[in-house]
Order: sequence, then structure tokens, then C-alpha cells
Amino acid sequence: MDFFGLAEQNSLLILLIGTVLIVSIIVTTILMKAKAEQITWYEQNLVEMAMDTNYYHCKSFNRRDIVDRTRGTDGTRQQLERYSRVPSLKNTTDKALLSDDVTDKFVIPRSPRISQSMFTNPQKSQIDKGLYHYTPPDESACTDEMGSCGSVQLSLYLDTNLGLLTVSLKQAYDLPNKRQDDNPNPYFRVSLDVPSVVRTQQQTKTFRGTTSPKIDEDFYFQIPTTQVASCRLEIMVYDYDQFSVDECVGYCWLTLGRLNVSLEKNTPTVFWAEVFPYDENGRSGYGEVLFSLAYLSQAQRLTMNIFKVRNLRCRTEGAISIRVLIFGNEDKRPKRKKTASRKNVRNAQFNESLTFGVPKRSLCDITLEIEAIHEMGTFGMNSQVVGRMELPLHKCKDLWRAIIHEEKSKARWYSFEEP
Repeated sequence: MDFFGLAEQNSLLILLIGTVLIVSIIVTTILMKAKAEQITWYEQNLVEMAMDTNYYHCKSFNRRDIVDRTRGTDGTRQQLERYSRVPSLKNTTDKALLSDDVTDKFVIPRSPRISQSMFTNPQKSQIDKGLYHYTPPDESACTDEMGSCGSVQLSLYLDTNLGLLTVSLKQAYDLPNKRQDDNPNPYFRVSLDVPSVVRTQQQTKTFRGTTSPKIDEDFYFQIPTTQVASCRLEIMVYDYDQFSVDECVGYCWLTLGRLNVSLEKNTPTVFWAEVFPYDENGRSGYGEVLFSLAYLSQAQRLTMNIFKVRNLRCRTEGAISIRVLIFGNEDKRPKRKKTASRKNVRNAQFNESLTFGVPKRSLCDITLEIEAIHEMGTFGMNSQVVGRMELPLHKCKDLWRAIIHEEKSKARWYSFEEP
């Protein structure tokens, strides 16, 4: 009995499992068929749009339409082309393709006319940028050749790691010379003008009796690498004189932003820079006189040492002399004295001293008048003033410095003016 009961239970279990499997297969088949027949919401919207009435989007007739014209029926397209400002390019293109000669179909577009008015902003094409390129007049020209007014050959090298600029003066050629009887004794002062930094000045040795010295000296300047373009290199040429103040005869100014400064030590930037003649206080061309002043306070005596004159505007005949007049605020006749006459008219050498008694209280109110006189005829009967200058003593800084320190003032060149 137990055996038959167990067999009956197994048959019932197998029947139940088979029933479940058949039902599952049927349900799965139904679901897959229903999913295949079901459409998405996007497809349904497309179907609805296809079944609705056709609507055509038309832009405003006041606007240019270049996109929507291709949509719609032929009637709608013709209506749009009738009211549109932009002509249809389809017919024109078709006719151009069918014709043999298409050269007449190309038209150069015209630029729109712009009214010239002070209230309209200018166009970039109307601005001539060449009118705004400006080269500073005090800059020296940098070339591979020597200039006509004297030149200096130099080289530049910038060490970006140390921020160190190396300026090497190689040589100079045909420097300006203001001496008439001898060659100058030139030397050079080199300085670098850096914004917001105290200027440092360096100097070469003096080269005796030459206008084309060979220098071969190096100078080093500390410079911020971010301010290289705004720095200016200044080279001043001086003429050394043992018995007077050294005179500046030329200058050379270079902005580093306009130069291609080399960053390689083995290949520095080498070029010739033109030297311009230095004209202090705008000399007028009537000649110059070299003299010095000294005042002895105990004796109340003013001494004027006249050394020489040069480049006077006069003839070669006759002689030249210097006359000195002293004017004060008091209503007295001016004191005057005159040097001896010299035959070398345009460039004469005097080496004379003229003394005047001047009280110390009136020293500030005195004005010196110096005249260059050209004497002609017998005993200098016919004389002519070829140059004149005035020097108020209160403007003579060297004289006041010499009075305070009780020493002689150095000789300087002063320019004559038109008499």
C-alpha cells in the first residue's frame, strides 16, 4: 500500500509541474505578441501629426527668408517668393548652368555706402595706421654701417637668469670735434635709464688726441627682465680738457625695446649707433668764448680770466678783441675793460685776466656783458661787434660755489648771441 501511495503522489507532482510550465509558456507568448503590436509615444505622435491638416510656417514678409522657402507646396512657394525681398536663386542657377557663357553672371559686390558724419564711429578700414607710427627724434639710428656724423660700435647681451645687461663698447669712428687747432681727448659715459630705479653711470678711460678711438670696454647693469622694453641706454661723449670743464660733444640714446637684444653670450647683438652732435642751450652760431670767474671777498675784487674764442662769424681780415662791461642797479656808468687784439680772427687765444672792484653787497645785482669786437682799418678805427652775451651773476652757480668754498671756478664755454 505504501508503494502505490508514493507512486500516486509522484504522478500528481509531475502533473502540477507540467501544468505550471504550459501556463508560463502561454503567458509569455501573449505578452511578447502584445509588446510587438504596441507602439511608442514618439511613434504615436508622428502618426497623429501625419493625420492632421498641413500647416506651413511663414516668416514675416519684412524679414529675409532663406531656409523655410524650400518647404510647402508649389503654390505656397510662389506666394513666398512674390513677397520676399531676397530673389530666388534656383531659376538663376538653372539658367546659368544651361547657358554656355557664365561670365556675365558674376557681379562684384559693392561695399555699403557709409555716411561721413562726426556722429558716426569710424570703421577700422578707414584708419591709416601708418600715420600713427612715430619714431622719437632723439633716438640714434642702429645700422650695420657707420654714420656720417660719427658712430659708436657696441654689442648687447642680456642674461635673463641673473637679470644682467652687458654693454660692450668696441670702437668709435669720426667723433664730433669742436677744437680748431687740435684733436679731442674723448671719453664715454654710459648709463641705463630704468623706470623707478636710480640711474647708475659708468665711464671709460680717456683717449688722447683722436676722433676714432678703439675702446674695448664692458659695462654691466642690473635690469628687471620685465622692464627691458622700457629701458633707455644713454652714451655721452665728452672732450677732456685739463684747464676747463669737460665739454659734451655728442650723445647716443637707444631704447632697448627697439633693439633685438641677444640672449646668447656667444652671439651678442653687434651694431653701429650714430652719434649726434650735442648742442647745449641751443647755440646760435655766433661763436663761443671760454672764461672763468673768481671773487676775492677780502679785497672785494672780481676777476675774469678769458682764455680763447672760437667759431666767430666774421671775416678773416683784421683782428679780434673781447670787451667786458659790468652793469649794476645803481645809476652809474658801467665799468668796462678790453683785452688785447689778436690776429687769428675766428679762433683767437687770449689768456688774459680782467679785474673789477665790486662790493660784496652788490654782487648779486651785477650783470656781465661780454662782446666780441672785430677791428679793421688803421689802429682798429673801424670796429664791429660780431657777438654779444649777458650773464647775470646770480645765475652763475659755479661762481657762488667758488665763493663759498673760496676757490677758483672752472672755465666754461659760453655762446655768443646776435649783437
